[in-house]
Amino acid sequence: FNETGSGFGAAVPAFFRRPYGPGWALVGDAGYVKHPVTAQGITNSFSHAEMLAEALDEVFSGRAQMDQALAGYEHRRNEEVLPMFEYTTQLAKLEPMPPEMLVLLNALRSNQEETGRFIGTVTGAVSIPEFFSPENINRVIEAAALKPAA
Repeated sequence: FNETGSGFGAAVPAFFRRPYGPGWALVGDAGYVKHPVTAQGITNSFSHAEMLAEALDEVFSGRAQMDQALAGYEHRRNEEVLPMFEYTTQLAKLEPMPPEMLVLLNALRSNQEETGRFIGTVTGAVSIPEFFSPENINRVIEAAALKPAA
């Protein structure tokens, strides 16, 4: 993974590092870098530290070999952060929104609950793949179409 997310005054390189090697492991921003626009750094650090601790517990308890456990940690980390990484990179570019996004934002204007869920995608409280699934997007847009004009 390697992109450059720019915006907010400066380009920020966006990339993943292999988060482990002989005698060392990385968590949070040390293991992958993205634009800070979504402010996920400390959340990722805590989550990755917990994943790493679980991997090391597998090793120290004899349930896994070091390389196997750390490769599993890397896989879980990547699965967890990739949707937010892609989302953040797109937001940071500050490019005009695609027409589909404008339709969604228009539908959200009159739907407080779904607006809250949309904002939750930026904070990491709501799953990006879940919220932006075609089924959910269609449901939000259809609900807005059924509401009477104010």
